Amino acid sequence: MFKKSNKEPQLDAFANVPMMLESMALKQYNNRDHWHNQFHNQVIMRIDETIFKSLYHNTTGAPNSSIRILVGMMILKEAFVWSDSQLFENCRFNLLVRSALGLFNMNDPLLLELTY
Repeated sequence: MFKKSNKEPQLDAFANVPMMLESMALKQYNNRDHWHNQFHNQVIMRIDETIFKSLYHNTTGAPNSSIRILVGMMILKEAFVWSDSQLFENCRFNLLVRSALGLFNMNDPLLLELTY
């Protein structure tokens, strides 16, 4: 079953990354010109998920994982020349990579490796 991603995810009061950063790190994290914010705004937010709708059954099956995150992960993997394990390690633990993909809370779920 096809499900569009939420373009405006709600920030968690306790797991929100910016709430955990000190002033200099927060300034860089929020800098609109930094690569992770540019990637999120110019790549992730421009991915049209509806073109993938025909790949999913209308009424049966599990909802799809976020297509934006999946495509973003593929782009980052190629751009940084990462292996699959390096990609998932960075997506789990690198705050800038998580932000680039739109995972702004520490408890935002990442795609399973089997889904990828």
